[in-house]
Amino acid sequence: MKVNTTRRNAFAGLALAAILGTTGCSYINPQATTFEYAPSDGTQTTVYADEETYLGGFVEFVNIGVVTPDANEPGRVFGTIHNKSDSSEDVELEINNNTLEFSLDAGEALMLEEEDLVLDTVGTEPGGLAPATASAFGNSVEFTAAVLPPRLEQYREFYPGDVDVEEQREHLYDFQGQYHRDE
Repeated sequence: MKVNTTRRNAFAGLALAAILGTTGCSYINPQATTFEYAPSDGTQTTVYADEETYLGGFVEFVNIGVVTPDANEPGRVFGTIHNKSDSSEDVELEINNNTLEFSLDAGEALMLEEEDLVLDTVGTEPGGLAPATASAFGNSVEFTAAVLPPRLEQYREFYPGDVDVEEQREHLYDFQGQYHRDE
């Protein structure tokens, strides 16, 4: 029985092209699933003890945000600060000139929503990003913190005051292009 080598070589070439076509992109482009990100509505940043390496440890500020109905109203801070170093560390979180200070043991994770931290005034409207600074190890990193309205059910429990849900929803009908509500 004679084997057709031309046909075999053609199939081998097609198979090689298919393999390169499906795996070559991951060689050239980094995969999005390999990036760390804040999986919720808040934002995140990391402060390293040594700017060059992870060796000195680091503190992560994860899912940082504030719940308030208005920039001039009080707002409650949520998120987690995790000290991933081998020593106790004093850390600061500043949001729109409101400074919060904490002392965390080595490996300790502090859930801010359990601390009932309320800012007198947030200074940024809901839906915006407030300027923030995270500090540890004598280093600081500037980032932005999410500002969310209490009309979102999952954040309503965090707001320090009473929430009139209907009043909070009214802004949705103020103007919606051609679909605005006529009164």
